[in-house]
Amino acid sequence: MLLLEIDNEMPVEEKELKIRQSFDRARKDIAVIQAKIECKKEEIAVLEAEMAAASASASKGGTTSYNIPPSSGNVVMSDHPDEMEYGFGGLPTRSKN
Repeated sequence: MLLLEIDNEMPVEEKELKIRQSFDRARKDIAVIQAKIECKKEEIAVLEAEMAAASASASKGGTTSYNIPPSSGNVVMSDHPDEMEYGFGGLPTRSKN
């Protein structure tokens, strides 16, 4: 901006255009940041609701499911060992063919 004030060879219209473009870019940047903030607020609200639901079901004596989200985004189900189906003696059984 200082260079625009010092430069006497540039026409005023061109200076105004450069200033206007700078402010437009700044407005766009602000809008993007505000949208990201709103998105994060929504994500936090969803997580808080999920946590509240999980704590409510745990306090009612419900079974807790241990869902582990891996880095790929798929959900891997790994229930508590007491809830898994095992054969005789608590050990997995093999079928004899």
